[in-house]
Amino acid sequence: MMKHILTLLFLLAAIPVPAQVNTATLGGRIFNGDGPVEGATVVAIHQQTNTQYYATAGRGGWYQFLDMLPGGPYTVRIHYFEYKPLTVRDLYVYAGQNTLVDADVEAGESYVRRDEAATSMRVGEAPTGGEVSISPFVYELVGQRTYTSVPFDVRQDAALSGVSMLQTTPAGSKRFNASAYGYAGFPVSASSASPESLSGPVGLTVSTPVAGEDYQLFAGLQYDSAFGFSGSGRFDARFSESNRLDVTGGRIPGQDAWAAAGLTSSLADGHASNRLQAGWYGDSDRGQMVASDDFTYSIGRQRMLFGARFSHFRNHLADTTANRFDFYTQDAVRFGRRLTFAAGVRFSFPFTFSPRVSASYDILGNGGLVLRGGVAIFGRHGQSSTWKNLAAVDFRLPADFVLSVEGVYAQEWERLFIISSRNRLASRHELTARLERYFADDLWAVASYSASDGAVRGHIVGGFSWRKEYGRHSATRLAFLYNGYRPGDGASPDAYVNCSSAPLWLHGFEARLTQDFVFEAAGRDHTVQL
Repeated sequence: MMKHILTLLFLLAAIPVPAQVNTATLGGRIFNGDGPVEGATVVAIHQQTNTQYYATAGRGGWYQFLDMLPGGPYTVRIHYFEYKPLTVRDLYVYAGQNTLVDADVEAGESYVRRDEAATSMRVGEAPTGGEVSISPFVYELVGQRTYTSVPFDVRQDAALSGVSMLQTTPAGSKRFNASAYGYAGFPVSASSASPESLSGPVGLTVSTPVAGEDYQLFAGLQYDSAFGFSGSGRFDARFSESNRLDVTGGRIPGQDAWAAAGLTSSLADGHASNRLQAGWYGDSDRGQMVASDDFTYSIGRQRMLFGARFSHFRNHLADTTANRFDFYTQDAVRFGRRLTFAAGVRFSFPFTFSPRVSASYDILGNGGLVLRGGVAIFGRHGQSSTWKNLAAVDFRLPADFVLSVEGVYAQEWERLFIISSRNRLASRHELTARLERYFADDLWAVASYSASDGAVRGHIVGGFSWRKEYGRHSATRLAFLYNGYRPGDGASPDAYVNCSSAPLWLHGFEARLTQDFVFEAAGRDHTVQL
């Protein structure tokens, strides 16, 4: 039974969506007591690879980093003439999201918040990061996985339900890392007539050492008795000041295999970025080839996006093929330090249409109280469509905790843009309360509860990740995660890994204790992880 439950939790997390957005952005505004300042230097340093990003605050104090490597931790340093340099440590950025770091150089204070209206649950992070994975099977192979129930970013090709899942591959490290691990499962009920224990996956992950700052390599391999072999790899190379190449590939249990390459070019002194990407996703029975080009331009308070994508689908069993073209554009504007507004639209041929509008308002101007919301439509001609509405509020609490309360209302339409009771097929409500502490002072923690009248009636998440370093030669990490799901009353038993009847709640637990030992050999640092 435990195997079925953990398999369900894994499948719910591992929605097989091709990697559409695998870069992040970071921006903000620099000011002092007299207002915004121009000319401040901002440096963001990826601590694991020592990759550095530079920007200069322009007119109005605005600065922006485009197409950054997701994850972290990052250290952000801000320098402005006679003021004492300001440093923000242990900052994580997420694929498809913009992180805001505003700074008052006179007061020596910084304000960090997510500049996105979308409701998200980040269920994975790199092994050295501040968040634990939702499934033990892919912990070492997935850098970051983000579930978004209302994606406002037009680059995310959400399903008609409006749900999107983004997944990235871990980046390399400047240290050689090798880790071996195992997993044990236990029956849900000790009184079960034939209790099933989960045969634990064992695996090995290798991250190669890097001689310089121009390239990083990650390679991971895992074997599990239930899923067999799986693995992923990533190679990043910066072959000029303005161009970066990344190549990824692999196969994760329950998902398609993939191979993709992307070329990111910085233009106009860092104010613009162009990303070309091509890839293949699928298995022996079906697959798709994808090519896309995204151009982003940032000037002052405004960030504009223009993109196009071509997809070729092939079903080998039915010997059929299909092509699809996507075009999308979006404009995000910050009005002062408090209000951000974004509007975009995505067209596809054969015809789909997805307009999206969102906004967030920082009431206190320091991330202490933020309102956010938006409206998005995910529609396709000749098929049912979904209209989603989001309203949310974020409260910053003591000890770096953030409390978020989010409400989603969705309607499913039989025909696109006909708002009437006759055209409405169904409506759904979802309410989520999430208490989260971002990874600071070596501690990340989360507790959330979602209630819905959809296929999953309830979802509870609770967990933490703690890290303690003992000098430069030893470090201990402890992580725990609980996931609980309550299936909806009308859910098909087949949707729940062929259980004869859907139980009231499905539970999954994951705990991880890691000990790192660092030693020097041949002029390099090496890490042994247990």
